[in-house]
Amino acid sequence: MSRRASRNLAAVVLAAGDGTRMLSRIPKVIHALYGKPLIHHVLDAIRKAGVQQIVVVVGYRSDLVRKQLSAGVQTVVQKQLKGTAHAVMQAMPRLKNFQGDIIVLYGDTPLLTAQTVQGLIQTHRRQKAVCTLLTAQLKDPAGYGRIVRDQTGRIVRIVEDADASQAEKTIEEINVGAYCFNAKALRRTLKQVKPAPNGEYYLTDTVSHLVKSGAELASASTRSVGEFMGINTRADLARVQTIMRSRILEKFMLRGVTIVDPYTTYIDGSATIGQDTVVYPHTVIEKGVRIGRGCHLGPFCRVGSNSTLADGVFVGNFVELSNCAVGRNSKIFQHSFISNTSIGRDVQIGAGTVTVSPNGMWEGLRNRRRIRIGDRAHIQGGSLFLGPAFIKPGEVVKAGSAVRSGS
Repeated sequence: MSRRASRNLAAVVLAAGDGTRMLSRIPKVIHALYGKPLIHHVLDAIRKAGVQQIVVVVGYRSDLVRKQLSAGVQTVVQKQLKGTAHAVMQAMPRLKNFQGDIIVLYGDTPLLTAQTVQGLIQTHRRQKAVCTLLTAQLKDPAGYGRIVRDQTGRIVRIVEDADASQAEKTIEEINVGAYCFNAKALRRTLKQVKPAPNGEYYLTDTVSHLVKSGAELASASTRSVGEFMGINTRADLARVQTIMRSRILEKFMLRGVTIVDPYTTYIDGSATIGQDTVVYPHTVIEKGVRIGRGCHLGPFCRVGSNSTLADGVFVGNFVELSNCAVGRNSKIFQHSFISNTSIGRDVQIGAGTVTVSPNGMWEGLRNRRRIRIGDRAHIQGGSLFLGPAFIKPGEVVKAGSAVRSGS
């Protein structure tokens, strides 16, 4: 997408809800999913789709949500939670002079992808629509708003499940809850929305008003059933976590990584893993880890953040690495805990080895207090290192040795 096209795009993210069914004092949109708040996944998708100007509508414990947002994201508070249209109304003053297209979506739909958002924008502009809705087909659409069309296929309205007639309940096309509006038309139509009997203003009512005015409406579809799954409960959060994990693991497998048992493997999406690496069951690979080609990991191992493994590294079962750099073709055998350590090439570390640098454990790869093990060194099993320490290249450390700082 060109810079000019990006400048003509803005997004309003609805994140004011209190998440009552989460049974939590923490706002729903900042509950963690795969190591970051729910809303960050949504914002990532929006930015990757080319949208730079973003307004987040916050409400419940707005201070906590704001702390999780970057400086480039504008916020506005919805002091009274009076519906989705009312939330968008609060955001419009921040977009007072904006003349392009505005994406509106929810902050609790972390599975929404940049490709789907781009598809929504492209359909909207290709069909020169005033409003484009994201829709999906469901065999069991209970609970979702239905897209009602006339005999020509033109969208007539959105009817909520509770208000749908028996005939309308059989409609399988649902409203996902993501929209692309012409900014001018959205401002005009929001003024026409009246409160429902419960006092709330619904964004879906804008569709009916646009239809009555003769405006051109369009729809884009998503084929991924899970993509529009919102999170209302902790059970929903667990289900979404499972879907996201499957997505991430599939990405690695399609790039040449063997994952023996995806159901028991966790890999953070920010990790990088080279081809022909094999990840065995019950392995955890955390944020920012870099792993080379042809490595062997697990089973039952954890590679913690800030760790780097070169090509051909072997990490055995029940091994934990934390803040480590491991050189090419080195081997770390079972039941070892290795932290804050730089390991050279062709090193062998025996089972049950522990390396700990208490005063510098989390201070980064260049910390002087790191334990350093030279190329081709052989650490026999059951050894304990309390850093800083330096093992010379080719040195053999006998089984059960205790190496302390200064020794």
